[in-house]
Amino acid sequence: MPYCQYCGEKIDEDTVFCPKCGEILVGEDTGWQEFQTQEKIDEVKHRANMYIILAIVLATVGIVAGSMFCASSSSVGLFGIVLVCLGVGCTASADRHEHKARNLKKRLGR
Repeated sequence: MPYCQYCGEKIDEDTVFCPKCGEILVGEDTGWQEFQTQEKIDEVKHRANMYIILAIVLATVGIVAGSMFCASSSSVGLFGIVLVCLGVGCTASADRHEHKARNLKKRLGR
């Protein structure tokens, strides 16, 4: 099994982009690469946007549910805290995908 020459991640032989760092792994047809790179950028941005939406929903529901359950002095108020933490985790995933999109844009600009 080959490895990415940029980050050392294990990859399949027919992989065009490294799944970890987003680097282009083939250097044959420039037009095709640009098309695939733009397609990958769009996919990564879409995924980042979905994580941001999920983070907003989880944090909002967590805050509302936590405040309602804590106001009624129930121990289920921890449920809201868990949802807020999941929302924070989703923002971290969104940031990681945004970073990958920036790396891909840099490669496209070369």
